[in-house]
Amino acid sequence: MDTPETIGTPETPRQGVSSVWRGLTWLALACALVFAFLASKYQAAARYEQITGSAARAALSDRITSLEHDVVEAHNQVASLRQQLEMSDETVRTALAPDARIVHLGPLGAVPDASAVLSESVSKSAAVLSVSGLPPAPSGETYELWWIGQHGEAIKATAFQLDPRGAAIVTATTPPAGAHVVAGEVTLQPAQGADQPGGTIYFRGATAER
Repeated sequence: MDTPETIGTPETPRQGVSSVWRGLTWLALACALVFAFLASKYQAAARYEQITGSAARAALSDRITSLEHDVVEAHNQVASLRQQLEMSDETVRTALAPDARIVHLGPLGAVPDASAVLSESVSKSAAVLSVSGLPPAPSGETYELWWIGQHGEAIKATAFQLDPRGAAIVTATTPPAGAHVVAGEVTLQPAQGADQPGGTIYFRGATAER
């Protein structure tokens, strides 16, 4: 039973200290939880930034590789166009020579829409073949131009490959002096070469015998 002396007695110093420590403990726990939450958010943000940065670097690397490929392709196209221009000039010079002869080689059944023109000048010791519309040569094979003599003998003039459009402008050797050439033809031959045509004939056209 409370006595008048105990009623309203102030809290002892020990009890007050205990309350303060409990408050500080709860405050420390709350701070720890806040710091843990912030640390988790920071780690998540850092990881997201790392993933995003890696993806951006990968995309940039792919773009650089693509641009490098485009530059190489453009360089190859320029080189091809320059070569075609030089060969076109050679074709014109050969075709304008006083003794020039122009031979239109007709396409055979395999390539009805293809075309081939052969220009030859004895005085310039030059011959130029221009073709278009041919299919790519299979692996291990190449196209070849032949001079055909009056008795069916064949003289190899040149071997050539096509550009991506199925066209080519190439120089060729002229027939030997005294050869009675009556035709020219383009065949598809094994790449290792042959002394006589034996593959598929793609073009053939008669020449004026000289």
